[in-house]
Amino acid sequence: MKGIYVLVVSVSKNVSASVGALGTVRFEKGLYCYAGSAQNNLEKRIKRHLEKNKRKFWHIDYLLANDAAEVVRVFYQEAGKSEECAISKKLAERGVPVKGFGSSDCECNGHLVKIENYAFLRESMCEIAVRSAQERVQMQSGWCVWITGLPGSGKSVVSQALLALLNERNIPAQLLSSDALRKILTPKPSYSREERDMVYATLVYIAELLTQNGVNVVIDATGNLRCYRKSARTQIQKFFEAYLRCPLEVCMQREAKRDKTYCAPKQIYARARKGKAPTVPGVGQPYEPPLKPEIAIDTTKHTPEESARRILETMLKHFGRP
Repeated sequence: MKGIYVLVVSVSKNVSASVGALGTVRFEKGLYCYAGSAQNNLEKRIKRHLEKNKRKFWHIDYLLANDAAEVVRVFYQEAGKSEECAISKKLAERGVPVKGFGSSDCECNGHLVKIENYAFLRESMCEIAVRSAQERVQMQSGWCVWITGLPGSGKSVVSQALLALLNERNIPAQLLSSDALRKILTPKPSYSREERDMVYATLVYIAELLTQNGVNVVIDATGNLRCYRKSARTQIQKFFEAYLRCPLEVCMQREAKRDKTYCAPKQIYARARKGKAPTVPGVGQPYEPPLKPEIAIDTTKHTPEESARRILETMLKHFGRP
């Protein structure tokens, strides 16, 4: 869809920001309207504006990067690029333009206007209300957190605890478990390198599709080789790696005692010791811990709930959400 759009931006306090070639610009507390156009993909452009963490390209990016600035409404309509200036002039009649802002390639005073009331926009444009962080997340591409670690390190219980915390905050997320996926893809798994390559390629592909469609994803998977997690980081725009650090001996003790396996095979370490499971990560096959995960947690020192809370807190800071 091609069209023009107007972002209604709330600035909660007086701020000054460096805005590209314009230099330092002062923004007084209040409401602002910014007019722009997208002649290729209007929805994608609007989604980009709603993201906090992005490369600064347009003047509006510099303002929206400030914590005091928040998009509270979006108006749009199908139209050609020339209508962008027309709507800017209408806004200027009802407010005070920020000189030169967003208008370096046209003769307008500015495409950002400080305004008291934007009700008149409802008469001619479609409206998107952005009332909460929850709705902003739904309009953007989703994020993906991969919880990795040795078998027995606590990935599944921490993943479940994280989902519970997200649910408390009304943040929806989909769990992707490599063990559950294997039940479908490889009902009689061999855990060979070729099979693992296929399973993890499928896992990452599903996660990528979900996040592209605004679904948040929690991956519960060992991903014993760094290349598997690197593939996810490369393909998924908002990726977060959480490493559960736990000594192999402790993992073995936990795995031998646990009743609920969350689709994982039972007694894998005992079978590995007897030579019946030569492909177990950390024993018969390598486990390559992350070199620079977004967070690393020692699960011998923190409960699953504490681990999940630390992951959530770091995620919210990482993805720029309140």
